Amino acid sequence: MQTVPGGQFPSDLADALRLELTTLGDDLIAAIAREVPAYARPLEGAFGRGVRQGVEEALLRFLTVVDTNSDGPLDLAASHEVYVRLGRGEFRAGRSLDTLLGAYRVGARVAWRRLAEAASRGGLDADGLVSLAETMFAYIDGISGATAEGYAEEQSEAASERGRLWDRLGELMLSGGSPATIEQTARVASYRLPDVVAAILLPDAAGRATQPDGGEPTGEPTGEPTGERGNRRVTCLTLPPDTPRTIQGEDTWMFVGDPVGPGRRSWLERALAGLGAVVGPAVAWQDASASAARAAFARTARDTGTLAGVPATPGGTLFTDDHLAQLLLARDPGLLADLASRRLAPLDGLPARVRTRLAETLLLWLRLRGQRGRIATELQVHPQTIRYRLNQLRALFGDGLDDPDVRFELELVLRAGLRPPADRAVAAGTGSTGNR
Repeated sequence: MQTVPGGQFPSDLADALRLELTTLGDDLIAAIAREVPAYARPLEGAFGRGVRQGVEEALLRFLTVVDTNSDGPLDLAASHEVYVRLGRGEFRAGRSLDTLLGAYRVGARVAWRRLAEAASRGGLDADGLVSLAETMFAYIDGISGATAEGYAEEQSEAASERGRLWDRLGELMLSGGSPATIEQTARVASYRLPDVVAAILLPDAAGRATQPDGGEPTGEPTGEPTGERGNRRVTCLTLPPDTPRTIQGEDTWMFVGDPVGPGRRSWLERALAGLGAVVGPAVAWQDASASAARAAFARTARDTGTLAGVPATPGGTLFTDDHLAQLLLARDPGLLADLASRRLAPLDGLPARVRTRLAETLLLWLRLRGQRGRIATELQVHPQTIRYRLNQLRALFGDGLDDPDVRFELELVLRAGLRPPADRAVAAGTGSTGNR
């Protein structure tokens, strides 16, 4: 049997090779089972039928290629979709793409040995055998590419579906959805609900464009749709990709599991650095919406300057558990301002600098239980100056400084960062005057 001019195979080559198919399929399956662990299992049920059908399909389609071979590129259009579907099926079965491609390589080696022997017996010359080898391995490359395409398509679709489910989980956690609905959604998403979660709020400022080198936000809008920007922000963080998340307005919400475990605090600090994030308290996943509610309130208190000791400028990460007392005081700024106006009334009418000095001294006197030496050290003044100021305070507040309830309320308003107003009219008109 000689090759024919133009690179085409002899017309009877396919018939000679077809005789090998009666036993070649079994040999291929046995070789794959020996050399590819994922396929080393009894060929029973759907799995067995799928492997056998795949091998037989590959051999028959290769013979079709040999029957119509020419110098041009292989026409794999007829088999393309077959192998795309095979790649999709491998992903759904939970096997890696490398597993199937490895099976292709094993099959190609065994098939080439058998088919080359059959072609040689039929008289195919050396040039013909080279062409046959080139055709076979080009065919394997083609079906490998189609399989990889199908695998990637199924993987992408599965990832998109999981992403939608994680978004749905985030929506349910944020809105306080029923535990049964959350559990059902988590099962469909193959997501194990952690015992404890914390809500994380990434405010709109964190969604501004970043420098190309990953630097600080530029302050300019990115132009991305809200959902895409939120997904990009989640993806760019070093948080687990399956973190439940959702977009509300311009804010991105995430719910991180085991937020108080060993090393988790520092891990979150690194992941959220520079984003102005707010981290809610650790709660049972059924109470995720409560964690979110506290984070939302803390963000508002911080941004309006009513969270004592926390700057209103975004950037640093705010952990709400670090500011429980301040958050409690920030719940009703008007009520706190009224209390300050009442308790700090003895300071009304004093010059502003005198009011400030006496308020600072009074707070330290309350905090340090009257230890004058420590007060002087804190304020970096002479102890005699502290003695003078305390005498002033005693004259202004009188016996009220001996009343435990009065002392408690004074320390409360002073710790909240409130300052005595210039006069009673200003107190009534301004309320809270900001952070200390």
